[in-house]
Amino acid sequence: MSSDDAMPPTGEAGQPEGRHRPPFRPPRGAVVAAVAIVVCTVAAGIGFRRSDEPSTRESTVPLDAWLPYWTLDDTTESRVDRVDSMRDVSPFWYNAQGVDEIVVDPNVDPETADRFLDLLRASDADVVPSIVDALPAGEMAAILSDPDTRRQHVDAVVEFAEQGDFDGIDLDYERFAFVDGRDTWESTRPNWVAFVEELGARLHADGRTLTVSIPPVYDGERTSDSGFWVYDHGAIAPHVDRIRLMAYDYSVGDPGPIAPLDFVRRSVEGALAAGVPRDELVLGIPIYGRNWPTGVSGTCPDGTELEDVTSVNLRTIDDLIERRAAVPVFDEATGESSFDYEIEFTDDTTTCTQTRTVHYVDALGARLRTDIALDEGLDGVSLWAFGFDDQQVWEEIAPLISR
Repeated sequence: MSSDDAMPPTGEAGQPEGRHRPPFRPPRGAVVAAVAIVVCTVAAGIGFRRSDEPSTRESTVPLDAWLPYWTLDDTTESRVDRVDSMRDVSPFWYNAQGVDEIVVDPNVDPETADRFLDLLRASDADVVPSIVDALPAGEMAAILSDPDTRRQHVDAVVEFAEQGDFDGIDLDYERFAFVDGRDTWESTRPNWVAFVEELGARLHADGRTLTVSIPPVYDGERTSDSGFWVYDHGAIAPHVDRIRLMAYDYSVGDPGPIAPLDFVRRSVEGALAAGVPRDELVLGIPIYGRNWPTGVSGTCPDGTELEDVTSVNLRTIDDLIERRAAVPVFDEATGESSFDYEIEFTDDTTTCTQTRTVHYVDALGARLRTDIALDEGLDGVSLWAFGFDDQQVWEEIAPLISR
């Protein structure tokens, strides 16, 4: 989250947005062409390997997780027992606000954050904080375009890692893709690659790791159908330890699945085609959903406030289902659940009804996406996000994960 953003928007479930992107990001829109529907053999617990390719499946896969600041109250102490099953945990509350300025998000409670960092350091997991590009449109691209300011920014990240005694750094610089505009990509791409190369060399010299979290690419080309090629997944691969593929946010502005299985597979295949080694690719797994308004009928009473798009996660969804007497339906093709419900607003004279639809990835969906990582022989999976999970998630993925 940008430092000049408010607390991530909350909805009926009382939870902030389930994405990395700031809430003002324009909708991604339809970025994925239709591909063949994946057959889901849920009852048998079988993975989704393509029949014409041999499985590279391992028995387990390492688990990483991002930890947003707005889940700290739910993850500190009462849920820290989960951390020992993780390889890397990324505190998600540091913002790059200038060429040499990396600061804690102003919404973070310092005492709670420090307490969790102490618990993390006492665990077996590596502490790999995420740094978010929180600058206005175009400013990070401008910093990276000049060798001198690029070097200053590398110095700032390295100093941040040293002062925090962190095991590594995760870069979450999403403004290039979602704010700057596609017409900037050709000029930004080589400067970004140079930055990652320089930063990786410096961190590795200090014995630290470099992870990069980036949205999907769908092939090794640079066309309008290639996905987010500004990040040049293949070119940065030699300079990083892990690339976390954010294979979600398929539907943002309009109702639809969060991370349909065919889209997840296409995202993985695209990263591999672009040159990312399997043993470096980490699949980002969403355990959240969105709640969209779909219509209003009748006349609403004066002062009625109708909610726009809100978000849900697995720790809030059951309460919403119970309060709205909803009946979730699991879609085997997408590997997600959804339901519809209505809210009535009335006073003595007028009544209106708002209809809403919810799509989310549940515990079974988390396991199916972990299966994809296993089938593809990837380096791991990463949860977006720690604190969105419920007990069922851990029961589903526990047999499949290791440090």
